[in-house]
Amino acid sequence: MQLKYLLTGALLPLGLFASPTPEPEAAAEAVPEVFDSAGQGQSLNERAIVRPQHCTIIGDSTYVNCRRGPATKWSVTRRLRRGEAYDFWCVRSGECVTIDGFRNCGWHFSRQLDCYVNGHYTSNACTLARLGGCGGADDDDAADPFP
Repeated sequence: MQLKYLLTGALLPLGLFASPTPEPEAAAEAVPEVFDSAGQGQSLNERAIVRPQHCTIIGDSTYVNCRRGPATKWSVTRRLRRGEAYDFWCVRSGECVTIDGFRNCGWHFSRQLDCYVNGHYTSNACTLARLGGCGGADDDDAADPFP
C-alpha cells in the first residue's frame, strides 16, 4: 500500500512537467494556414470551438447514465450504450467523478437528448477546448452554446 503512495508522490511532479502549457499569444501573421480539399487556405485558430461534436460513448460499462444535471444526484433520463455516438454541445462544471485515480469535473451536455454525461465516458472529440463551456456562472468559458 505504501508503494502506491511512494510512486504517486514521485511520479506526480513529473506529470506536471509533462503537461502542456499555453504558448504566449502569437502575432496574427504567425497563425498557421490550413488548406481544405478545394485548396482554399484558412487560418487555424488556437482554439476553435465547434458545436456540436459527435462523440462516442466509452468506458468499461455497457451503458452510461445521462442525467438531468451535471452531478450523480440528478435523475437518470437515459442510458447510453457504449460504442454509440451522440452530439454534445458544451461542457458544464459539476460534481467531480474519480475513476481509476483520474478525476473529471466536466459534464458534457447533449442538446438532442437534453441530458449530461460525465467526461470520463465520452471520446476525445469532446473536450472543453473543442466544445466550450455551457455558459453557467461556474464555467471558465461562458460562451453561449446555443447561438
